[in-house]
Formats: sequence, C-alpha cells, structure tokens
Amino acid sequence: MTFFSRQLMVTGASGFLGSEIVSLARAAGWRVRAFDRDLRTQVEGVETIKGDIADSAGLRKACEGVSDVIHAAGLAHVFGPAAKDPTLFNAVNETGTGKVVDAALESGVSHIVLVSSVSVYGSYLGTKCDETEPCHPQGPYAISKWRGELKAAERVAKGLGSLTILRFATIYGEGDRGNVAKLIRALENGYFIWPGSGLNKKSLIYKQDAAHACLRALQRTVSGTEIFNVTAQPATMREIVSAICQALDHPAPRLEIPSALLKAAAAISRGLGDPGQLAQRLLKFIRDDVYDGSKFEAAVDFCPAISLSEGMRREVSFLRGRATR
Repeated sequence: MTFFSRQLMVTGASGFLGSEIVSLARAAGWRVRAFDRDLRTQVEGVETIKGDIADSAGLRKACEGVSDVIHAAGLAHVFGPAAKDPTLFNAVNETGTGKVVDAALESGVSHIVLVSSVSVYGSYLGTKCDETEPCHPQGPYAISKWRGELKAAERVAKGLGSLTILRFATIYGEGDRGNVAKLIRALENGYFIWPGSGLNKKSLIYKQDAAHACLRALQRTVSGTEIFNVTAQPATMREIVSAICQALDHPAPRLEIPSALLKAAAAISRGLGDPGQLAQRLLKFIRDDVYDGSKFEAAVDFCPAISLSEGMRREVSFLRGRATR
C-alpha cells in the first residue's frame, strides 16, 4: 500500500512536533488529516478537523477511513503551581491517550504511533539507558506519559491494531518552550553560570528529525506493541552551550560553580522540601542524561540529519525573529 492510498491522522497537529509531522507527511505523499482543538496553521492539501482528545465521539468520527494515527497531542511545559498537579497531566497524557487509541481501534486503524518521552525511565543506572531499563517515572508529567503508554498497550493487546511507542529524548527547535529555549535566553541575556564542569552528556533531537522518526515508524510492519528510544548522538553540555553561543555570536560564559557546591545546595533544598524543585533541577543539569537509540536506528534505517550546530542556529534564529515582532 502506497502513502497515496493511506490516510494518516495526526493529533496535536498544530503543536510543536505535530505541525512538523503534518508538513513532512504531506510532502512525502501521505493523505493527511490534522486533528487539534486549536488549528492555528493550515497546510495545503491537508484536511483539518477541530476537536479535543477528551471527546470520544469526536475522535471516532475523526478516525473514520484512517489507516494510521500518529498521536502527538500531549501536555508538557507547564510551569508554576500547576506543574505539580497530576490531574492536569493525567487528563491529557493518560486518559486522552486511551481515548485516542480506543477510537482508532474501533475505526479499524492498523497502526498507531504514540509520541512518548524518555522521562518515563526516571533515574537510571549506568551510563546509557536503553529500552530494557525499567521505568521509574518521577513527577506528574513523566508519570502521566508512562501511564499513557500502559493504557495504549493494554488497548492494543485486546484489539487488532499495532502500536509503536517512541520515547523521544529532549526535542528542540523552532517553537520549543522547554529547557533548551530557556538555556538560549539565559545565554543571550548573560544570566548563565556554568553548573559543574560541563562535561556531562545529554541526549537531544531536533524536531524535524523527530517528525521524520514518526513517519519512518509507520513504514515498519508491527505486530502488537514495540517500544523505541529516539535520539541523536549525545553531546556534552559544553558542546551544547558552545553551539548556542556560536548561533548567538556570543562568547561562551566562563564563570563556573563547582559540582560539589551544587550538590550541597541540592541537599539543603531537599532538606527544606525542595521549594521550586531546585534540588531536582540542579542535579538534572549536572548529571548525564544519555539514551540509546540504536534499536530504532537499526529497525527503520533511521539517522538524524540535522547537526547540533544547525539545529541550534535555527532555534536561535526563530527566537530572535519572534522577539522582534
């Protein structure tokens, strides 16, 4: 079956990753149906349906005639007191995922790709985390993503469809509202001081590569449920900061806070109940967060195409352009 004869529905189609998936899928020849509660952008030749993943009836109607679904809708990057409220995350990332999968299976969808996150692993042992690592998610977001995975897999186990769960490393690029965008702003405004040596490694992936990964997953014949990590090659924090500074045309910062001092501050914060999750954020910045994506690369012949320096250049350009508007 060619892409031209297959109908793909993308949930969260106006979101950070979903909008990129829609554009690439249409360019690749898919017949695309975009589903979102806030359809902010239009792509020529793409059918659009406005709806909410909380609406089971609306989802079933949207899934009519669909052969494949990429479920990219989700709740992330919530700040302030709401970030600690599990009900907000569960309503979208767990319950909403279950409703999407139910509607898809009831409508005869053959393959569902679920966009998930490496955050489901929580803290892990060793220097690199692969798909055999048990999940110990920490915090409302990570827990809700993990529960969403479980709910989706339970549904598929009872039905006739197939499920591919893609656990993405940190996705960055134009429109990012997460930690990479925060880091860029801190560097641009001169607020950044090195936490630790900067030699710890992080796994990232540029959003266009992440969208390509979702489409590559649909080219694979799947039986039941498969789970993959998806990431580019890891980079040290010094390499990440250097790529951002190069894009900003700023010198790299020199001031450094020793790791021992950061760990002591984190211990004090934990003793005070970790107000503002300071301890968690400090320790996360100086630790390794490296994930093994080799299983997915081998399964679908996937190789990220956008370098770290080019991806950061694009995100910096986007943020600066938005700031001048």
